Amino acid sequence: MKDEWGASAAKAVPVAGGNFWLWLSSHDINWWVAVATLAYIGASFVFAWRKDRRDQRARERESSHA
Repeated sequence: MKDEWGASAAKAVPVAGGNFWLWLSSHDINWWVAVATLAYIGASFVFAWRKDRRDQRARERESSHA
């Protein structure tokens, strides 16, 4: 049974890879700019949230030592 699964997976890899490449190359520059913009906004949000949490923990430590 495992051999059948392995053989099926090996046969599907070129097809899946080809479909992924077609999907990847079919987008124009505006699509990539939009993706990059969303990634930048998301990363900015995550970094700001992490910084806020770090600052909040520092304030809590300062207030507990006082």
